[in-house]
Amino acid sequence: MVYTEIIFALLILMLLIVMIFGTIPLQNETLNEAIRQEKAQIMAENMFWETVDATYLQNRPDHFNVDFEVEVDGHKYLVTINALKYERPEK
Repeated sequence: MVYTEIIFALLILMLLIVMIFGTIPLQNETLNEAIRQEKAQIMAENMFWETVDATYLQNRPDHFNVDFEVEVDGHKYLVTINALKYERPEK
């Protein structure tokens, strides 16, 4: 009776260990994907500020979207920048 309880407890413990170690690669891949998406966002924001100038804004409405296709570590992302046009106050 005691031996069966010990064996059952060991099986449950081994099952939990397998589940934990099975999720670690998935968590690692999820973290890497989040980092790639953040890099793509930063690259797209830099591209946005390189393309936007006063003449570019003249032909745009007050609210506009700009799409950029960015490649990070071999993965392609389509990043949409939602922008709001405003006038800078003079100092």
